[in-house]
Amino acid sequence: MITQFKISITKQILEESKHCSSSINDVKLTGENCAIANALKYLFPDVYVTGYYIYPFATDEQHIYKHFRIELPQIAKDFIRVFDSLCKMPDTRTLLPEFEFEISLPDEIISEVNIDEIKNIVYKDLPALELNCMTN
Repeated sequence: MITQFKISITKQILEESKHCSSSINDVKLTGENCAIANALKYLFPDVYVTGYYIYPFATDEQHIYKHFRIELPQIAKDFIRVFDSLCKMPDTRTLLPEFEFEISLPDEIISEVNIDEIKNIVYKDLPALELNCMTN
């Protein structure tokens, strides 16, 4: 079974992420603190995002799925390009429009998510993620 996740980049996420790479910043920190990474941290605390992929377990070198990656849809790639171009104007980043995109995760990845983290998502009002189960 494949689980579809709708990822929402909200005004709150944009505000939390506006200073990402706005000063001298390690590239690794950028991939951990960008808007898309911040939207996913509720589900994948060690997430790392590049201009093309999401690595859900990126910082855990011992993890069985350390090389698993999810290709970003074009809307997310375009957002990253615009967001990164505004690195010298962090407050302008908060003016970017909110948007959503979906990613698909196989069961073996879902099984690696801590059940307590899932409970927190279900019981909290977290606008960043919406879970929809679909089968392929």
